[in-house]
Amino acid sequence: MKGLLFLSRVALFCNVLFLACLVLQRTPDLITAQSVKGTMIVLGWFLAPFINLSANIGYLIRVIGKKEINLPVWLAVTNLVFVVFQFFFHFILPS
Repeated sequence: MKGLLFLSRVALFCNVLFLACLVLQRTPDLITAQSVKGTMIVLGWFLAPFINLSANIGYLIRVIGKKEINLPVWLAVTNLVFVVFQFFFHFILPS
């Protein structure tokens, strides 16, 4: 269970970086350090959907197995909302 809690927290951090990437897309000169910008892009744009999806699959497996989820509800709901938003942004919006 501690692994799912850790994964949920990492997913939340990556989701925040995903929002930061959306802001960076609109304002390119907001952060001048290329190393910080590159790390934000990799974690927020590329890894966030995969980490978030794996956290939500972990939630689903726990619910289907009727095991107790010892996570804050707001964390699970926030990650679920972000995975829907990321799916929409990466797959629906570009077409």
